[in-house]
Amino acid sequence: MKIERANILVVDDEFGMREGIRRLFEAQGHRVETAETGRLGIDKGVAEEFDIYFIDLRIGDIDGVEVLGAIKGKYPEAICVICTAYASIETAVETTRLGAYHYIAKPFAPEEIQLVFDRALERRWYILEARQLRLEQERRLLEIAQEKSRIRTIINSIADGIVVLNQDAEVVLFNPQYPRLLELKNELVIGRSIREVLPEHLQEMVTDIFNQKDNLQGIQQEFVIRPPAKLVVMANTTPIRDDQNRVLGFVSVLRDISELKQLELLKSQFVNMAAHELKAPLTAIQGYLEMVVDKSLGDEPVVYDGYLRRSLERSKTLITLINDLLNISRIQAGKVRREIERLDLSAQVKSVVDFFANEIEKSGLSAKLELCEGLMIDADREEMQRVLTNLISNAIKYNRPQGLVLVKTSREKGYARLVVQDTGIGMKPEEKERLFEEFFRAKNPHTRTITGTGLGLTLVKKIVDSYAGRIEAESVYEQGTTFTVLIPLAER
Repeated sequence: MKIERANILVVDDEFGMREGIRRLFEAQGHRVETAETGRLGIDKGVAEEFDIYFIDLRIGDIDGVEVLGAIKGKYPEAICVICTAYASIETAVETTRLGAYHYIAKPFAPEEIQLVFDRALERRWYILEARQLRLEQERRLLEIAQEKSRIRTIINSIADGIVVLNQDAEVVLFNPQYPRLLELKNELVIGRSIREVLPEHLQEMVTDIFNQKDNLQGIQQEFVIRPPAKLVVMANTTPIRDDQNRVLGFVSVLRDISELKQLELLKSQFVNMAAHELKAPLTAIQGYLEMVVDKSLGDEPVVYDGYLRRSLERSKTLITLINDLLNISRIQAGKVRREIERLDLSAQVKSVVDFFANEIEKSGLSAKLELCEGLMIDADREEMQRVLTNLISNAIKYNRPQGLVLVKTSREKGYARLVVQDTGIGMKPEEKERLFEEFFRAKNPHTRTITGTGLGLTLVKKIVDSYAGRIEAESVYEQGTTFTVLIPLAER
């Protein structure tokens, strides 16, 4: 039950996103076509039927919804995955109405899109199998016994969970996705009452539905299976009626809406954290300036110089924080305008280390470079400078006197490998787990005097992910930290 070599079409106006997806799946032996505009995507997408389509929702010339509609119009069974930085309930509803298979928010890590791809490919197999069964039936090659298998195959190819109940709430038909989405502990068996296997709060729902079955037209309910939003499903239940409008039973369809709920939760958390981080420096600046304006410590100007300098430092911190927030927001919204060029990664590393030479000397540190020549990547120069600056400045800030900053580059299986290592204060295991979260900063006796926004590494990870790269960190408390970054090498 596997498609060995899938045909994939990627419609996206971002070069890094197209190339990242292409590299990922071509390395697995699949065939990948790309289109940088919506109209080219439509031309390619309807000229032949691909196994899986990856479509950006916001493309430069036309809307991704139009591309989706054109492809689904030609191939109603096409599996289309929407990739977008403009995730919302409205766009999800619209694309789902048009038949989109899945909805994934940018930027995403390679393992996230791999998981979506594997599920989509499995569904594609079921669709092709069902199609083959239909052809066989048309040629009168199917027997009655095979008809049940055909129906089962079609039902199993649906990504949503489905259950059909009779008038006594007994299970008539279901697919594997239904018990999986509800994470049922008891086995779901045909002919057994569904009340015996459902959790208590869902049993009440079934009872309410059957109590009002004669007047019920349909009901939609949302259930949190794993809070806060790790697994959330939407249940749409509709009565099955005969020609005399009598209720024969019910069909219930479950849809996994966890990603949309997680998106709402993350946006709310981000706004709360941003407000908190902005409030602290503004409150401090206000307090210092009120003290200066009110002359509460006397009339000697020199008394207030320290408070004015503190206000200046706080304002610089605030500007840095706002710039980091804006950069993260641009990446998430897909509004980053990149000027992709061929860069020598080792040359970029040497330039950044030279820039920090005075700071390295002042801090009593030494720097060591082990660089591989001719390590070419296709990337935006400013973004690569931002990645290198963040990693190397952290290696300086969080190091010890007489410590070492080691920076290495090398080749590794189609990737440019960058290693930034320090002999500094390191991190505890629980701190390393949260390293790339927004506003997270390790709190211990060594970091009390070190300033920062807690957004630098978040920004670095988002940039690296957007190039279909990877970033990893290894750290031992009070011994040092090593960051490893992999960026796809430029094609020759």
